[in-house]
Amino acid sequence: MNFSIIIPLYNEAENIIQLNSEILEAVTSFKDTNHTFEIIYVEDGSTDNTLEILKNFKNTIKTIIVKNIYNLGQSKSIMNGIDTSNYNNIIMLDGDLQNDPHDIIKMINIYSKNENALIHGYRKNRNDPYLTKILPSKIANFVVRKFTNSKILDHGCSLKIFDKNMINSSEFFGDFHRLFAAQINKQHNIIEVEVNHRPRIGGESKYGLERIFRVFIDLIFLKFSKNERSYFYTIGVLGLFSFFLSIIAFIYMIYLKIFIGTDFIETPLPVLFVFFALMGLIFFSIILTLETIKKMLKNENNAIKNFEVLEK
Repeated sequence: MNFSIIIPLYNEAENIIQLNSEILEAVTSFKDTNHTFEIIYVEDGSTDNTLEILKNFKNTIKTIIVKNIYNLGQSKSIMNGIDTSNYNNIIMLDGDLQNDPHDIIKMINIYSKNENALIHGYRKNRNDPYLTKILPSKIANFVVRKFTNSKILDHGCSLKIFDKNMINSSEFFGDFHRLFAAQINKQHNIIEVEVNHRPRIGGESKYGLERIFRVFIDLIFLKFSKNERSYFYTIGVLGLFSFFLSIIAFIYMIYLKIFIGTDFIETPLPVLFVFFALMGLIFFSIILTLETIKKMLKNENNAIKNFEVLEK
């Protein structure tokens, strides 16, 4: 089998030499098998000398450097790596040395025996500060399981192996790397494998308590757009309901005027009529705006690459 190992990097100059060495050590243990590997480092606009160190690697295994034109974040970096990959089988891991590259060995052995499966790491024994890392992760995982009916214990573990054909890039958003498995758990077999988790030695963590709020936002969007036309019809229903209420207010206002003799200004009905009519127009304007933006972004994404590939 052929594998593309994708590692997003942002200011990880202190870690990548050891990381590269451990990845090479892990993949060369398969030298007597039919496995072929390529390593894809996605340099995400680092402000340290991460890129310079990457350029100096003399790997015997094919190594590709993807350089984002500016800091795009972890999820977009991963997608850029997938777009660049030459192989369908994707291995993902973080660049901070907390994931152990040697776990790739047992995960590949499981992956090769399970068709159409995503092999997902499970950090049972995490080496992180409890209040700022472990507790937020527990809360986020609980919320994701409740929202998506996922059975996955550790959605935040970056160490994964999957076929990139499982991914339609237009359907993923936000912190894709956290919710990816939850989004596809009904269509594909998810196998969690306990993996080693090491304390961060060099560099600084890029995530903290704010991840809880980011997960909430992503989950709300996930529920809102669970299929391609969901938002279209949801907002459309709100618009029609607003127009319906405005018509009811207008009819009742006319009824009071003709049959009861109540002047318009004696009731709040004219204000309600105008309010709901305007709300209906606003909701349908939102649909039109979203559709226009969607088409513009799709055309722009197809035409413009936000990264460059430096092949070694």
